Parts: sequence; C-alpha cells; structure tokens
Amino acid sequence: MNDSGKKSIVYKSPAWIIAVITALVSFILPFIFAGMLFLLGKLIGISNEETGNFLAYLLTGMVIALMCFLICKAHPKAIWYAPVICNAITLWIGIGHLLKGNSAITIPFAIGWFISIVAGIAGKNAGNTSIPEQLNKP
Repeated sequence: MNDSGKKSIVYKSPAWIIAVITALVSFILPFIFAGMLFLLGKLIGISNEETGNFLAYLLTGMVIALMCFLICKAHPKAIWYAPVICNAITLWIGIGHLLKGNSAITIPFAIGWFISIVAGIAGKNAGNTSIPEQLNKP
C-alpha cells in the first residue's frame, strides 16, 4: 500500500493531542475570522457585525469538522472522543450563549457540532477502507 499519506503529522501523532490542539485553535479562529469579515465588510460597505460573527462561528465549525474528518480517518477508533474534544471550547461558548438567552448565536455552533460529528463518522469510514492485497500487487 502507498504510505505517502501516512507521513502526515495527523497519522504520526496521537489522536487526542491533535484534538486538543484543534480545540485550542478553535478558541482563536472566531476572532480571526470575525476580524477579517469585519474588515471585508468595511471595504464593501456592509457593517453588520452579527452577520460577521455568525459567519465566523460557522467557518470555525467547518474547520473543526475538517479536523475531525482527518483525525478519524487517521485513527478510526478516535470517533468516540475526537469530535467532543475538538468541540470542547465551542460547546462551552455555545452553552454560555444559550444560558444568557442569546439563542440566535448558538445556531452556527449547533451546525458546526452536527457537521463535525458527521465528518468524524465519514472519516472513520474512510479510514476503515483498505485496498485488498490482490489489487496492491503490480
């Protein structure tokens, strides 16, 4: 089997370490995305901060979903904990917004959580597939 994809850091590192790094990065990403969207909105002439925050949280959810896919593809048994660890900070922020009564901002969080679970399952299924030995021979 071709091992060129197995040289990635996702394959070399334990799944929980990559998931924790993803969780820590997911704390910073909304600020970066919101700032970029705010500046883009100023250039275009749109100054709706709520839309920028919504899109920033949605983009963060997509990045987390991509990481859940890659982690679960490299380590299929990580499906049981990788989506939870990757979304730990966004779960905390989303529940905080929900308890404050700001249910509109929890929508992108919920979408991100759902997409990351689906991506984790897809990654697990992609990681479980292997090429039969007969097809691997020249």
